[in-house]
Amino acid sequence: MKIVKFDGELLAKTLNEILNVVELQGVQWRRFKELNKILKGFRSHEMTVLSGKTGIGKTTFACEYSLDLAERGVKTLWGSFEMTLPRLCRTLLHQFAGEPLHFQQPMRVAAWASAFREEVPMFFLNMHGRPSEKEVFSALEESTQKHAIEHVILDNLQFMMGSSDTRRMEEKFQRQDRFVEQLRGFTTRTGAHLTVVVHPRKTDDDHLLTIASLYGGGKISQEADNVLLLQEEVGTAVPKKYIQVVKNRYDGTQGKVDLHFNRDRMSFRPSTRTLETLTVSEVAE
Repeated sequence: MKIVKFDGELLAKTLNEILNVVELQGVQWRRFKELNKILKGFRSHEMTVLSGKTGIGKTTFACEYSLDLAERGVKTLWGSFEMTLPRLCRTLLHQFAGEPLHFQQPMRVAAWASAFREEVPMFFLNMHGRPSEKEVFSALEESTQKHAIEHVILDNLQFMMGSSDTRRMEEKFQRQDRFVEQLRGFTTRTGAHLTVVVHPRKTDDDHLLTIASLYGGGKISQEADNVLLLQEEVGTAVPKKYIQVVKNRYDGTQGKVDLHFNRDRMSFRPSTRTLETLTVSEVAE
């Protein structure tokens, strides 16, 4: 720690904050453009927490949210501790294609898979059994060093931590808090943006979540730069689903983004991209 005057490095960084605001806001979403108005963009060195009730679609949204950025060139690592990789990739491929692939001919599905492989810079943690915390962080470090990963998605915190011998709730919360501190340290040290899916505390079906609904001792919401809640209002003729930003450390803006789920395409914002014709040999490769 040292005392400095308003000159030199501090002055330069302050001017950069003012003059280069667009660059500092980060990568812009294309599918979820409304997020740009709230979060301003996707930035390095940040940790985002995504939560929502069981079965509401947290993983499906996390897939499309991360795919949106990967399509912009953000190198992405997916760590799915609850859903198998083939099922996860099935969701991603549907969202990438913007088509109900289960109704398409095998060659067309294979062509979309080939396009995804070539165009989307996305990697996956291939886990056998439940990995230890040490193994998880070792893999995360390797991803940034060897593959220059810029965005890591971990789904979800509770499954990732696994079971332990701690039976008292207080001990479980303390263990989670220590784990969250390690995650925060990882993103601060490496610069990779970390998106963590977190289960909420149990609540009544008709109650909306708040930032206090996150499971644990409060450390996760304190360490997070952004907190996104996938909400559903069920007291209406047609249930309304939306993403609510309840914490935004960058500039404090909060707000909602309405979502409409297309089940056949497994997408909240179906792509309108077209598939270039591929030969059989190209698909096979």
